[in-house]
Amino acid sequence: MDCMNNGRRYSVDIKRKARKLRREGKTHREIKIALGISLASAHLWTKGIVLSKKQKQSIHKRWYAIYLSYLEDHREDFRKMAKTRLVPYQYKQQYTKKDLLNEIKSFHKKHGRIPLKREMVRRIFRQHFGTWNNAIVAAGLEPNPVLFAKKFVAEDGHKCDSFSEKIIDDWLFKKGVAHDRHVPYGGTKMTADFAIQKVRIEFFGLAGEQKEYDRLVAKKKEYCKRNKLRLVEIYPDNLYSDKNFLEGVTKKLPDAAFP
Repeated sequence: MDCMNNGRRYSVDIKRKARKLRREGKTHREIKIALGISLASAHLWTKGIVLSKKQKQSIHKRWYAIYLSYLEDHREDFRKMAKTRLVPYQYKQQYTKKDLLNEIKSFHKKHGRIPLKREMVRRIFRQHFGTWNNAIVAAGLEPNPVLFAKKFVAEDGHKCDSFSEKIIDDWLFKKGVAHDRHVPYGGTKMTADFAIQKVRIEFFGLAGEQKEYDRLVAKKKEYCKRNKLRLVEIYPDNLYSDKNFLEGVTKKLPDAAFP
């Protein structure tokens, strides 16, 4: 059986290597770099492994040496920060409140929705407005509700289980793609988030976080494979990190799905 992480599949051997490295006293970040996995996976796969006092001391010495090297390499950067009074990731450019509000407004105009905090990575919003929602309100918009707090209604009237699903539904509607919601997988109790002819689109928002959820994902994949259905998998990293991801999704749909 393979291990899953946000749409990527890893062999059991990779997981074993992660645990071996942890037992040898490696940090989660060192394991991440060595195996090319996410930091979350490194934490998850090595859960329960306790490091010895000697290993912890060794980690402290390694990272203190790296820290000193970093300070030396970035001495000039810190000098500039001291003059501008900006935190490290902002020293190259100063932003006014107007600049930041314009970014939010431009995003809303382009995408037709309020940006999520994760899509505007600069923490300077908090520095200027206190909280992310305060910035949204200052831009003249209404903050997004909590992602999984309640049902959401898409522009075409479909009821969605999360704000993420609403984003996908609104995208399909914008592209003129006729789609159905909560379509059963045959005679099973499972339902697909979106169905477009022989295509099923699923937002696997909790993949890699809950064992029962991962088992459900595996069952849906197996059903689609057995019944020759095309399954398009969408994960949080895809949806929020790749701005062109949904455009790629629509390209996978049959021509008959478009008006």
